[in-house]
Amino acid sequence: MAKLLISGGAIATNDDRQTVIDRGYVIVEDQWIVAVGSGSPPTDTYDRTLDATGMLVIPGLINAHTHLCMVYGRSLGSDRALLHWLSDAQVPLMRAFELPDYALSMELGAIENIKAGNTTLCEIFFSPHYDQGADEVAVESLARTGIRTFFFRGSNDESFFDGFVENRQDILRRSKNLIRKWHPSHRIQIGVGPLVPWGSTAEAFMDAVALSQAENVLIHLHTSETPAYNQLVRQRTGKSNVEMLADVGALSDRVMLNHCVHLSDRDIQLIAEGRASVIHDPTSNMILASGVAPIPQLQQAGIPLGLACDGPACNNTQDMFQTMKDAALLQKVTTRQADALIAPQVFSMATRGNAQALGMGNCLGAVQTGFLADLTLVNLQSPHLTPAHDPIATLVYSARGADVSAVVVGGRVVMENRILQTVCEADILEKAQQRTKAVRQKANL
Repeated sequence: MAKLLISGGAIATNDDRQTVIDRGYVIVEDQWIVAVGSGSPPTDTYDRTLDATGMLVIPGLINAHTHLCMVYGRSLGSDRALLHWLSDAQVPLMRAFELPDYALSMELGAIENIKAGNTTLCEIFFSPHYDQGADEVAVESLARTGIRTFFFRGSNDESFFDGFVENRQDILRRSKNLIRKWHPSHRIQIGVGPLVPWGSTAEAFMDAVALSQAENVLIHLHTSETPAYNQLVRQRTGKSNVEMLADVGALSDRVMLNHCVHLSDRDIQLIAEGRASVIHDPTSNMILASGVAPIPQLQQAGIPLGLACDGPACNNTQDMFQTMKDAALLQKVTTRQADALIAPQVFSMATRGNAQALGMGNCLGAVQTGFLADLTLVNLQSPHLTPAHDPIATLVYSARGADVSAVVVGGRVVMENRILQTVCEADILEKAQQRTKAVRQKANL
């Protein structure tokens, strides 16, 4: 059983008391934290050590909603609203993919997440190449990088863009195959969910609910992202997006609702009654001019809240530090209340809130004994982080993904001194640049 020691740094434990240790240590055995303390560590034999002097050790950040399958489209089609951004740029690019592009996009996106201090990501995957096994290629590539992954296989059975629609039988068969192939893995978990609420039949939603229950997997759903989303759902069903989900049984504690920007009071009540979680994507909501999620009202309703970057094509980064800051500032400026969303709350959303949404609130998102050893070391020795009077406020309002020095996932050091330990970053960057150019030419963009 491998034994890892991290010592010499400050520790933001993120435990129930928000304990901060000025100088301490973390001991890891296999994939679990077995000791957290202050001062010098016990004298013992360790298989590996990380010197955290001058650093802040925090629970690994969780990016609870992204689309690494769209990373080739970063900055393509900028300054358009969501549906035009998709139709004019992103969908034509994705149609031109070949299977190796799914491997590269996952690896490139995972590298970016790891280097930003994200130890877990939720990939909301969709593809016009499911018949070629694009989802299987993607999961295998993510597994190589060492990042903890919740891979949600997105699908639509009725309408979306040409080539992105599957029939219900294929959705179920392919989803089951993927789930059962990866079910024994603790670091890679598979989930399901219709990709957009206006592109699937009620029966497809009910299929996803039944599959979630039968296979004990999560559901992840784009929800009330834009007024156009709600209008399209209402035209089809006569109900709001959330009301439609309630009707098909897709509101429960195994459901993650993403965005939730345009909600009525009744929608919020239904989400709270169903005990679903809401994942907030402030940066992409601003970039795509989608609107501002009613975070204070969701908090007041007792709805579990998480946080995410959204995809690297609709956010342009996977930096959860920026996302935490954006989340806090967006609520402050729209409510004109400085305490509408404060630093400890957004840090909790990015860690324990996301862990709860993933059904792992009892073992992920804190630096404490008995929790998974998913850890991020932030180098505080920079002008923009000096002085650091309040460690959490410093993380939220001053830190950047580039300040991350080392990352541990499940007890395994996947980055040290900003060098990836699992895959060759330079090789992947070069190949991704070449393939992006070729795919863009093929798509006539």
